[in-house]
Amino acid sequence: MADVEYATSSYKTPLHHRIIASMPVQASWVDAASGETISVEGMTENVGENSTLVNLETLPPVGSEVRLKIMGEKRPIIEVSTQVIRVERDPSKPMAALSVLENLKKWKNVAMTAAQAWVTRHWQLNYEEEWVN
Repeated sequence: MADVEYATSSYKTPLHHRIIASMPVQASWVDAASGETISVEGMTENVGENSTLVNLETLPPVGSEVRLKIMGEKRPIIEVSTQVIRVERDPSKPMAALSVLENLKKWKNVAMTAAQAWVTRHWQLNYEEEWVN
């Protein structure tokens, strides 16, 4: 009977929303074993108010600090320090969940706005002509 409560209006929506957007990123971190800086490129899966999920070929270890740049056309949109809170080691789609450690207000304004702009562009490019009468 407890499951019924989740289907009613008493179920609360999550406090943080995410925008599904595939924006290019550059991530870098220092490997604890070798001391070398590892830099990889990838794509965002989603962008949240204080975190993001990114698809990277090489995954950083959970707990490590990662410098993340979300890239625009030719330059970074925003660069922040993040911490890895979870990894998904699926060989076809390795992903890391990153929690933003600094500049949260700027992240919300810049990264969320960029993600929303990506969604709008994607919608216009792929669906606008199909919906015209």
